[in-house]
Amino acid sequence: MLAACFPAPHSYTGDDLVEISTHGGLIAPAAALAALVAAGARLAEPGEFTRRAVLNGKMDLLQAEATADLIDAGSPAQRRRALHQLERGLSDRLAALRSEILELEALIAYDIDFPEEDEGPISPDRVRRAWDVVRARVADLLKTAPEGERLREGALLVIAGRPNAGKSSLFNALLGSERAIVTEIPGTTRDAIEAHAVIEGFPFRLVDTAGLRDSDERIERLGIEVSRKYLAAADLVLFCEEREDPARGAFLAQVDAPVVVVRTKADLTGEGVSAVTGKGVPELRRQLAEVAFGRLLALGDVEPVVTRARHRAALQRSLEELDGFWSARESGVDAAAAATHLRAAVAALDDLIGAITPADVLDRVFAAFCVGK
Repeated sequence: MLAACFPAPHSYTGDDLVEISTHGGLIAPAAALAALVAAGARLAEPGEFTRRAVLNGKMDLLQAEATADLIDAGSPAQRRRALHQLERGLSDRLAALRSEILELEALIAYDIDFPEEDEGPISPDRVRRAWDVVRARVADLLKTAPEGERLREGALLVIAGRPNAGKSSLFNALLGSERAIVTEIPGTTRDAIEAHAVIEGFPFRLVDTAGLRDSDERIERLGIEVSRKYLAAADLVLFCEEREDPARGAFLAQVDAPVVVVRTKADLTGEGVSAVTGKGVPELRRQLAEVAFGRLLALGDVEPVVTRARHRAALQRSLEELDGFWSARESGVDAAAAATHLRAAVAALDDLIGAITPADVLDRVFAAFCVGK
């Protein structure tokens, strides 16, 4: 057994900390833990060490969330994004936006202090330009939310088409294993089959669905209904057809998600993709990643990305307050009242970083952590 002492504040949590390393296996760690509990220690709550690090100023709330994302990462893209956030990529961008909003408020300080003056030392055009810049930057960061949240959860890719169009074979080819049953009998797939896959480094949730057709068979009709529910929730749809399908146009009109149309069974027809020979599969994988995560691919690993609904909601509030500021200014509202919108925009960013975070928000964030860490 090895014990290492980390005096405060030079530890992960910022508290005095002792790390105990035992031999591997199950018995030695369990015996050490039992001895510690018997001596008066208690088991840590989920995320308690990282929560203490946040409360002690060792990291902000965004970095704490990134710690959990790094632990849970199942794809290279998720790992890279979590590391970028852990290294303050998003935190630094938000701090810069916060400073820009405060500078915007400083520009109208003369109007606040001397409301009776017709023209202050700062021209209205300069204020407008500063507002345009910070608003655009907040809006651009907010635009990363759909793909950022998709990256964290995995893009829902629904494979659809008529019965016997090669959906299950392509599902297995993309997954890299024989998960779905494949036969030449139309209607073999009766229920949706979902599995996780990494495509070009990005996380996907693949769904093989029942073939879409009118059917009198009750079980098959239930499977088709499940297919339609998945299609309604899809981030991306892969529409399979052996040859040009005359029903394709009607299908596309009913789907809101982006659709990639693929010609299957190239081993028989000579064109398209073959799940048997692998022809066209690498190109299809690249296309799926580009459609599902095109914005993230364009940004690379340098620009910060919003990955949680909490982030999106806070940025949306900040953007709305920035718009409220300019609306108030154009309506002739006095500068002091208009500036309250800027302070609210800053407060929304502070909530996002975790500068002032209620205990119930911390509870929700750390509840998803593994025990202790």
